[in-house]
Amino acid sequence: MFTREEAIELIGRLYACRPKDYFGKIDDSRRGSGFILICLHGSDHDVLAGELAKELNVSTARIAALLKTMEKNGLVERFHPASDARQTVVRLTAAGNDEAEKLKECIIEKTMHLVDRVGRKDLDEFIRISGKICEACSE
Repeated sequence: MFTREEAIELIGRLYACRPKDYFGKIDDSRRGSGFILICLHGSDHDVLAGELAKELNVSTARIAALLKTMEKNGLVERFHPASDARQTVVRLTAAGNDEAEKLKECIIEKTMHLVDRVGRKDLDEFIRISGKICEACSE
């Protein structure tokens, strides 16, 4: 039987082997301002602030605060459409597009480096096993 001490040791090994730099960049693209950059960059239509709140699963107040900071940094612009002044449309500025491209390129380059160092076959196996771990954790 698997002991408590073995479980504690395994937790430490699992945590230590997580490639923080690689997953950190992916995590950045899936939350906060990174998520907004990627979401807006990939959109072919006007995006409402409320849609971003739903996608991120945060309050509209949290999105408003994020957008205010991003707007101050010149990454996004916000406006109210004439059809409904209660709505807020969000668009990337040229600087925001550049930043989104940089984030995407960073993730792609890190992935290519990872494949070069580890090998596609081993990474596919890692992903397969990680999927099983995710399933087991959600039970």
